Formats: sequence, structure tokens, C-alpha cells
Amino acid sequence: MEDIINSYLARSRDVVARVPHGPISTLGQALLRAYRNDKQVFTLGNGGSASTASHMAADLATSTIGPHMRRFRITSLNENAAIMTALANDIGYEFIFSEQLIEVIRPGDLLIAVSASGNSPNVLEAIRYARRESAEVGALLGFDGGKAAQLADIAIVVPSDNYGIVEDVHLMVNHMLVEYFLGYLASSRAWTA
Repeated sequence: MEDIINSYLARSRDVVARVPHGPISTLGQALLRAYRNDKQVFTLGNGGSASTASHMAADLATSTIGPHMRRFRITSLNENAAIMTALANDIGYEFIFSEQLIEVIRPGDLLIAVSASGNSPNVLEAIRYARRESAEVGALLGFDGGKAAQLADIAIVVPSDNYGIVEDVHLMVNHMLVEYFLGYLASSRAWTA
């Protein structure tokens, strides 16, 4: 077991050291822009990435709970099992996210897709739909970024082909974005009147 622990930690340290900083900053700015302009943010993912998408929505939503604060408008599309299974059964699994965006996503909104491979059909379909509706798209990806890296406006590609490490780093990126957002709130006094 000790060998596994040491190996995993060493590989994780190596990947963290190579995570690109620029796209994380750009996604942080997109989140601030969405908040300042009262735009909606949507997150989504499958499996472990669904948990990260939900975690991100929860962290950012609760960051603005306080007296006289305008709330962050953020929703995770993988929260309602009844909607997702109905869409998967009736229309097809590849449409479980894009169908939820119809008549809801608007120009200037932000979609954040979380996908280790960047090739999940339902993730790609949601990205394509968001782009057609003039929403901005950020993506937390792994491996080589997959097709999502070419479709997203902002692609954060974790340079690893290990699902566990990719998912670990995605959660770290989430916490970096939350700290950035909390710093903005503290410095700007972004309260409502």
C-alpha cells in the first residue's frame, strides 16, 4: 500500500505542477462577469465529474449567502434524476443536458462542462447548444482535452490520463475559482442596495 500512496502522490504533484494557469484565470474572470451582469451559470458532468459540477454549484451559490448580498445564479444540470432519466429514456442519453438548456440559457450566460475525457456525447451536445445560444463555455478536461477542448471558449486541460488524478485536480480548480470569487466579493463589497 505504501508504494501505491507514494506513487499516486508523486504523480499528482507532477500533474499539479503542469496545470496551465491562464485558462483558470480566464474562467475566473468569466464567473465574475456572469455575477456582475446577473447572468446564469450552468454546470454539468457525468459520474465523478457530475459530483464536481454539483460541488462547484454548491460552493459558488453559498458564497453569496449573506445579508444584502445578491445571490450567485448557478445551477447544476445533473441534480434532478427524474428529469435526466426521463430525457435519457424518451429522447436519448446524449440529450440529457442540452434539453434542459432549451428556453433557459441566454446570450452571455456561462456553461461549465466537467469531463475527464472531453468526449462524452451528452457533454458535447450541451456545449454545442450553449454556443448556438451565444452563451460562453468553459470546460474542465483531462487527457488531451478531447473534442470539448476545441468547442469550448475556455478549456482547462489537466495533463494526465489518470481519471482519479484528473478528477482530483478538477476539484482543486473549483476551489481556486471559489477563492478568487470570494476575494472579489471581499474587495468589491458586491452587495445589493
